[in-house]
Amino acid sequence: MQSLFKVTPELAEETGWHIGDGSMNFYKNRGKSRGFYQLRGHIEDDKEHYIKRIKPLFEKLYGIKISLREMPSTRVFGFQIWNDNLVNFKQKLGLPLGFKHTIEIPEIFLSNLPLKKSVIRGIFDTDGGIYLESKNKKLYPRIYITTISFKLSDQLLKLFQELGLHATRYSQLYNNQFNRKRSYIITLRGISMFNRFMEVINPKNPKHQRKYLKFLKSQTL
Repeated sequence: MQSLFKVTPELAEETGWHIGDGSMNFYKNRGKSRGFYQLRGHIEDDKEHYIKRIKPLFEKLYGIKISLREMPSTRVFGFQIWNDNLVNFKQKLGLPLGFKHTIEIPEIFLSNLPLKKSVIRGIFDTDGGIYLESKNKKLYPRIYITTISFKLSDQLLKLFQELGLHATRYSQLYNNQFNRKRSYIITLRGISMFNRFMEVINPKNPKHQRKYLKFLKSQTL
């Protein structure tokens, strides 16, 4: 598992996936505390991304075979494994156990431009979206990333500014039967920002790529 100690753009992107879709903790299993890790996305929208990119890259980085599966009761698709070494490694990077209310991009991935772009790509491909609004018979784009971590939203605003991407932030308070969660939404609007974002960050999730192609086609009509 020597690749664990190489800080590469691939590891940065995979860390972005964790920030978006991942969770980990230690739980009692067979009489002892064991590390449990899971990465799960939308059962339909993210399935292709998990099959074509997440699974092969994850297995390459960690030398761990994973089995992807649908979890219909929660409408997610992904994997979960018991692995102490993996959880310990991610914790040493600076990623928290349990809830991700204060999660942030580890400093090690903010040391150069390729790492910054890759970690943003990983976050966007799991926790981001593209909304295309019809205006004057053409599509007006809006990019967004949603997080419950104010620290992460702050980092993203600063990183986008460094990359020449104008972003704004607003917050929403969501209610459910268990608790109240404030979410922070980082947004980029407009054609020039959309084109620059897709060029600089280069998302790999097929659902984002399809949205971009749809937008480009609308501009030629």
